[in-house]
Amino acid sequence: MAVAPPLPPAPARQLRRWKGSSPRPPPWLSSPFRRTRYLSRPAFAAGGRQDYSPSSGMGVSKTGAFRLGLYGNLNVQSSVQEWVDETKRLFFLRTTNSVRNNITNGTTPLRVGNLRHDPSEDIRSSNYPSLYNQRERGPSNSIVNRHVDTDLAKHRVMYQSAHAVPAPFSVVNNDIKPLNMLDGSKEEIPWHDSVTMESSLPKVSKSEKTLVVDKAIPDKKEHKRITRKVTPNFPDKASLSTESKNARKLLATIYDKVLVVDNVESARSVVKLLTTKYKGFIHACDTEVANIDVKEETPVGHGEVICFSICSGNSDGEADFGNGKTCIWVDVLDGGRDVLMEFAPFFEDPFIKKVWHNYSFDIHVIENCGIKVAGFHADTMHLARLWDSSRRTDGGYSLEGLTNDYRVMDAVLKDIPKTGKVSMKTIFGRKKVRKDGSEGKTISIEPVEKLQREDRELWICYSSLDSMSTLKLYESLKNKLEAKEWIFDDCPRGTMYDFYEEYWRPFGALLVKMETEGVLVDRAYLSEIEKAAVTERELAADKFRKWASKHCPDAKYMNVNSDNQIRQLFFGGIENRNKRGETWPQSKTFKVPNDEGIATEGKKTPKSRTIKLFTIVEDLKIDMFTPTGWPSVSGDVLRSLAGKIPTDHIYKIDDGQEFDEDGSSLELPEQDIEDTSPYGTAYEAFGGGKKGREACHAIAALCEVFSIDKLISGFIVPLQGDRISCKEGRIHCSLNINTETGRLSARTPNLQNQPALEKDRYKIRHAFVAAPGNTLIVADYGQLELRILAHLTNCKSMLEAFKAGGDFHSRTAMNMYQHVRDAVEEKKVLLEWHPQPGQDKPPVPLLKDAFGAERRKAKMLNFSIAYGKTAVGLSWDWKVSVREARDTLKLWYRDRKEVSAWQKKQKAFALEKCEVYTLLGRSRQFPNMTHAGPGQKGHVERAAINAPVQGSAADVAMCAMLEIERNARLKELGWRLLLQVHDEVILEGPTESAEEAKTIVVECMSKPFYGTNILKVDLAVDAKYAKSWYAAK
Repeated sequence: MAVAPPLPPAPARQLRRWKGSSPRPPPWLSSPFRRTRYLSRPAFAAGGRQDYSPSSGMGVSKTGAFRLGLYGNLNVQSSVQEWVDETKRLFFLRTTNSVRNNITNGTTPLRVGNLRHDPSEDIRSSNYPSLYNQRERGPSNSIVNRHVDTDLAKHRVMYQSAHAVPAPFSVVNNDIKPLNMLDGSKEEIPWHDSVTMESSLPKVSKSEKTLVVDKAIPDKKEHKRITRKVTPNFPDKASLSTESKNARKLLATIYDKVLVVDNVESARSVVKLLTTKYKGFIHACDTEVANIDVKEETPVGHGEVICFSICSGNSDGEADFGNGKTCIWVDVLDGGRDVLMEFAPFFEDPFIKKVWHNYSFDIHVIENCGIKVAGFHADTMHLARLWDSSRRTDGGYSLEGLTNDYRVMDAVLKDIPKTGKVSMKTIFGRKKVRKDGSEGKTISIEPVEKLQREDRELWICYSSLDSMSTLKLYESLKNKLEAKEWIFDDCPRGTMYDFYEEYWRPFGALLVKMETEGVLVDRAYLSEIEKAAVTERELAADKFRKWASKHCPDAKYMNVNSDNQIRQLFFGGIENRNKRGETWPQSKTFKVPNDEGIATEGKKTPKSRTIKLFTIVEDLKIDMFTPTGWPSVSGDVLRSLAGKIPTDHIYKIDDGQEFDEDGSSLELPEQDIEDTSPYGTAYEAFGGGKKGREACHAIAALCEVFSIDKLISGFIVPLQGDRISCKEGRIHCSLNINTETGRLSARTPNLQNQPALEKDRYKIRHAFVAAPGNTLIVADYGQLELRILAHLTNCKSMLEAFKAGGDFHSRTAMNMYQHVRDAVEEKKVLLEWHPQPGQDKPPVPLLKDAFGAERRKAKMLNFSIAYGKTAVGLSWDWKVSVREARDTLKLWYRDRKEVSAWQKKQKAFALEKCEVYTLLGRSRQFPNMTHAGPGQKGHVERAAINAPVQGSAADVAMCAMLEIERNARLKELGWRLLLQVHDEVILEGPTESAEEAKTIVVECMSKPFYGTNILKVDLAVDAKYAKSWYAAK
């Protein structure tokens, strides 16, 4: 039987001094028969003084019985339990008394046997006001915190006791017996009546992981020793870092400014002040939300508000809600919904100006509770982007990044650290502890609802700081924008804050409204095309494996999604570009899933198996490498190997067969396979002829696997998820103005990244449908960016081409190439053709059909010039020499000298001013232009050409959307905007008024500037209506 260790023996000097004549024994020799006050108090681990000596001990008489002074006899054989209880008590009291002393001195080490609590981690140990002081203030604090234990002294003692590690005897075994040693470590202790005592202590290793315990065997001379492994009970998380402690101390200083509201009565009092006395103030608002993954889930229909804060102020200063409290913190966790609803009059009042940071998120989670938020005044994220569009790579637009940047806050603050936002990671994050007790690298944060309940005071400071920082940030950015002149069409129009009020404020409100509307998705259709995509994906993968297994047998079992396995087949033996002398091996083994269930006889079927792959081709040309120096196996590389294989040829197998719908095969004529577009580099590498053709088809099938995987994982599956939609089946993506040019971006999901119409093989847009009884209108600008370029450059050739109408790219090809012009003038080809009744085909070929290569180059040039692409970039696109690409550029510029002159002017302006402007006067900054290197300077010069074009196109699209939103007739008919995808807008409304609504939408988009068009060219708009997005394209 394992036994517990007794206490160390009492010092002999003290034992001799007491002869038993005193009426009271010494404190270190308490009676086991009397229940002292210490034995009756369970919570003493960090409590008051203890009346005993830490050096008191206990032993067992060799003679079997001994006298304990005046308090009676203890017979070892008959009073075992009493002896055990006394041993436990004294040992535990001595251990916890040592812990108490360490806590008092602040020197508690984090190791087994000690209290794991650092007083400096408690917010009460910093400059933070104690709860005692808060209660003494009484009315000044206004609200009684319902989550805090009123008996703070008891709370503190119980907390420290709960965190103490049990005494060593409990680690071994709670079933303790008196020591009756036959051998082992012994020590003779002189007693007051010359009685010999024996003592034996357990032997504990230095690491405190192994505890050696003696086991008594009464009737045998043998003594068996038992060794037990005990795993130390290390804490789950490490202690706070110095940065975190300092941040907590600084954060604690704002608590006196916060008024805590957590009941209906106090909420009513505060709302009365907000809607009367402080109604004309600017109110910065912020929420904290639980039960939402902000990276994956839309806030529409997801998330639960657990608290929010409001900080109010005006030009004269901040609002005072009593006793110098300028910020309101409202607790709506644990049954606080009634408190939240009391603030409905404040949130729904359109005349109360509210400022937010990332307005779209906060408004959605509040509206989830049934409150319609109005009175949107500003989003500081939008203000920051309007002031400086270059911060995306220099500080960012987070509240933390902005409010801790002196360049942003210098207009209002002298002491930034007191108001700058502090991240949750800094305040509440802790590194996880590994099994061996060392600190890991991963930093974890407790759920926000747990932080609000357990670290309540610190959480109040953290969440209140958000609204405080937002108010200061708004004031600073407003001052900066008011100091920046707004130039529109070379004429002053006021300040950039005037621009925000006229355009971006209503645009921000419109985007949130569109997010709330969402788009209905047909999940049944998505499920069907997912099945078809998976089937085709497996067919393509099997085709590649079957071909590869002819050259390498184990390739039949390879993972076609493994870059290393594909690299092994094609690029074995190739030297690493970064590390000379290191080559990819000619053969290599890989572990793959044992899908075939292959097993050795008599053994369990393993989950994986090993295959050996080796290189199947030599001297395969490669131009692209990974950052680590190995050959790339990206989609672009594989497509260059395969060439341009039509999709319908990809599923043809090696002997000229194609799979039918039921899995059978159909014989195909050999000549059909030969009628394909040119093969890639793999054709010659595999010997040309039939082998080369088979290689190109197989690699094209591998490319098809990658393409289908992208469609499945990027579009088909995510669109069926519940995280981005609500119960009614509508998807609510987030629309943001967070690009440097002002273009919109979308996420959760990114509906602006739908596959191109010609590549939408599964017709994914068919899944976006109108609700029953409704129809979708899809309206799209035609060549918007090229029309913007013609306007900005005042290019005569481009203006005439747009005025003449027709196929702009065909006209460009005609102007570039003399032989194309000659064919048009001789009427051998037509620029465009408008069929008349009874005509099935044009009398002569169209230019785009007769001169397809020339038109494709012209089209690419048109857009490349607008984006600032150079001859070097075009040579990569066309796979030609730089000289040939430069000659083609000269042909384009020959009739468009105004474009060349404008581009040179833009580059010079960007170099001088470090910024360029869009059509409406927004600027894009280039802060690194003055000290940029040659490569970076070239990038900035291209951006100086591209930003005015793309940014102006974004301005036109924004104005068109605002024009549609302001149209009273569309509202009357029940039509509303759902989505904007670059130059395209989508609306939904009643089917019976679709034709009328389409006409109005085209008018709004053709004249987006308050009913006019300020451009030198017409804005062409193509609009259709149908039941689905695909059908309306």
